[in-house]
Amino acid sequence: MRKILCMGMFSLLSFANCLAMDSLGLSESVKGSEARSQIKAAALTSDILFYGSADPANAAMITAIDLFLTDLYLKIDDSKYYKKADVDKCVKDVQVIGLLVMDPSQTVLTSKNCSDLKANGPII
Repeated sequence: MRKILCMGMFSLLSFANCLAMDSLGLSESVKGSEARSQIKAAALTSDILFYGSADPANAAMITAIDLFLTDLYLKIDDSKYYKKADVDKCVKDVQVIGLLVMDPSQTVLTSKNCSDLKANGPII
């Protein structure tokens, strides 16, 4: 019984420590809300550069629609944590592919780096 209690306390403390590490930003993780804002900022920049030069008259309207679609396609839970390296890959795709090949919302939808973002799992 004592062994089970000790193992339970150890597991609880380990889990709490990992949660504290994530929330303090010490585990190379990014909170979902921060990841979403980074990706949307990259999408905004790509939209402004592309539509501002291609169709300046309608750039604001097209950019607003594309940002709405980007937010809609992002499968990110704002309360969970994501690996910073994975979020950075998605941001890079949105900056490069979203500007040169297709719009950012379609990049978020089709890019493996963006559509496969997985939250950090629970520590057991």
